[in-house]
Amino acid sequence: MRFLGLLAALFLAAPVMGEGVDPALKAKLTKTLAKVLPDTEITSIMPSPLPGLYEVMLGATVLYMSADGRYTVRGDIIDLTNRTNVTEERRMEARIAGFSAQAPRTIEFAPESGKVKTTLYVFTDLDCGYCRKLHTQVPTLNAAGIAVRYLAFPRAGLKSESYDKAVAVWCAKDPRAALTAAKLGEKPAKASCPNPVASQYELGQAIGVQGTPAVYSENGEELGGYLPAAEIIKLLKEEALLKAEG
Repeated sequence: MRFLGLLAALFLAAPVMGEGVDPALKAKLTKTLAKVLPDTEITSIMPSPLPGLYEVMLGATVLYMSADGRYTVRGDIIDLTNRTNVTEERRMEARIAGFSAQAPRTIEFAPESGKVKTTLYVFTDLDCGYCRKLHTQVPTLNAAGIAVRYLAFPRAGLKSESYDKAVAVWCAKDPRAALTAAKLGEKPAKASCPNPVASQYELGQAIGVQGTPAVYSENGEELGGYLPAAEIIKLLKEEALLKAEG
């Protein structure tokens, strides 16, 4: 669970411990969680939509706790009146914060015209076959006004050859060219520099990335894994994230 604490420091602003929550109660819940998750930073505590339960944000992870600190619930709260997933909305907010912080350190492929209509965030592994397949679709996505921002997610972990490859790509003189070459099977030249590979990997873990590619919209919505460009474009239009040509 250590990565959740690291994540909070990486991409969330100063902790907002929750408006409308009694300071004594916040201290109690914080102390209780600290005993179970000593290396985890709580980024917010707020009243939940359900009376008697409090929302606790650990980076991009949402938990609910009873007021006495005895019980923790991990699951989704659905508002049946508004037909919305309240918990997923909070996850999306946390993802947006994470993506925003990492944006300057992503490897971006944007429409040459500069007319970006929407942006995808894609967690990628350089040795992943479907990641390579998705990369061949990037020109089509760009032509539709969709920018693609890659985040590193070496599936084998931070002490692996995949991690070293990702560092080499992110530290290359031309990261875009190095990433494309790596996805064509070329081994990137060794390079090192201050890089975001570990923090992007930890962000992916925190938001629940299980495999690559993992594709998210700029509003934090999880779109899934590999899809052909035409299906991605269709999905974005259905979700009103990409305006149809008119």
